[in-house]
Amino acid sequence: MKRSPFIAIILGLVLALYVYISSVRPNRPSIKKELSITEQIQDALSNIQDADNPQSQMKGILQMRSLTEKYPENADLQWNMGLFSIQSGQYEKAVARFEKVINIDAQRLDAYVQLAMSYVELKDTSAATNVLTSLIDISEGDTKKNAVEMLEKLK
Repeated sequence: MKRSPFIAIILGLVLALYVYISSVRPNRPSIKKELSITEQIQDALSNIQDADNPQSQMKGILQMRSLTEKYPENADLQWNMGLFSIQSGQYEKAVARFEKVINIDAQRLDAYVQLAMSYVELKDTSAATNVLTSLIDISEGDTKKNAVEMLEKLK
């Protein structure tokens, strides 16, 4: 009968050890999925478009800035930054962004239009005329028609 208390103590210790070990989980490194550049741009844009939260908007703008530094040759990033420059009235910056888009992807015809409009806002009709002339030379259809109409309005 003297064994009963000893067995109870041993079983209690084993049970306590089991509970302790099962509650302590090993530190596993968290696997963080790396977002693609497109997903990162979308995340930043969704933050910027959160009109109810200025902190979220600023976070998005800082994300976009960081991405443009990390991926300076990404036409989509430069395009979006150019649009933000226009929205904030920073037409010189817009010109630089849209020129970069065109240097990266000369077939991105919408960048020519935005570049010309930015030059118009800067009252540089000569540069706008040059951009529209280039656009007319490389485009067709509605894009060419719209460029011709824009050019006529500048004259």
